[in-house]
Amino acid sequence: MSVRYKDIQQLIPEDPTPNKSPMPSYPTYQGLTMNRWIPQPSSGLICSLSALCTGLLFIAIILIVTITRQGVDQTEQNMEVKLRNLSLGVGTKVEKLSQDVSRVMEKLTNTEIFIKDMRAASVISKINGMEASVNRILSDDVTGSISNDIQRILGAVARLTEEIRKGNGSTDPLCEVGWTHYGLSCYYFSQRGRSWESAKKDCETKKAHLVVINGEEENTFLYDLTKSRTSWIGLTDVDGSWKWVDGTSYDVTPKFWQRGQPDEWFGHGLGGGEDCAQLKNGNGWNDDHCSRTFSYICEKKMP
Repeated sequence: MSVRYKDIQQLIPEDPTPNKSPMPSYPTYQGLTMNRWIPQPSSGLICSLSALCTGLLFIAIILIVTITRQGVDQTEQNMEVKLRNLSLGVGTKVEKLSQDVSRVMEKLTNTEIFIKDMRAASVISKINGMEASVNRILSDDVTGSISNDIQRILGAVARLTEEIRKGNGSTDPLCEVGWTHYGLSCYYFSQRGRSWESAKKDCETKKAHLVVINGEEENTFLYDLTKSRTSWIGLTDVDGSWKWVDGTSYDVTPKFWQRGQPDEWFGHGLGGGEDCAQLKNGNGWNDDHCSRTFSYICEKKMP
């Protein structure tokens, strides 16, 4: 049902007392008068509510910051405890390793005293080589490698003692026939010439690899072994950077290149550059074309 505007105007009663201010009246629809009083909030109440909300917000922020700080402090304490435990564990392992090495050195010393009157020159030289290997062990970072080296030393000492008791000094008791012992390795010097790749494969058939040189003493030993004959070693840059065949890092090992080498010379007429290294005439390393034929040196760990 629609109500026209004029009809609504007619329903509004006239004010009989114009000088008074009665409560506001609302139009009456079909005999019903809509009278409602809506209270207005005061400005003081609004300020009080705002202050209360602000205070609660500050309290909430303070609680959050406090809880978070406590969590961070607890995490720092846990990390400190873990680091302390880790430090203690490493210290214990290092101390145990030091004790093991001390026992090995004591056994080596006792063996040296025992054999001094029997075969001083030959056997003491071998013992000195093993002592140098022990010194290398002390600077080794790999625990597994250290343990294996110590076991090889103990085995070598036992074999040396047995050979001395038998009185057999004609062969090296630490390596196979045809191999020469130095440090913790056995070395094979080939009298037959091969290309670098062929020499590498021949060493692998002997369960060895082309020699990897880790220090000046070993380098000098190899020159004595080869009697200054030019020989292939296990170093190549065929892939663009120099690498040892057993994975030893080239960057951490000493280098004994001849002056001006490696020079990647292309004037040999064989195609390509010079990607394989060799011991050259007893006075340093040289790079040469890998297809050339030279003697070679194989190396494998002492059994």
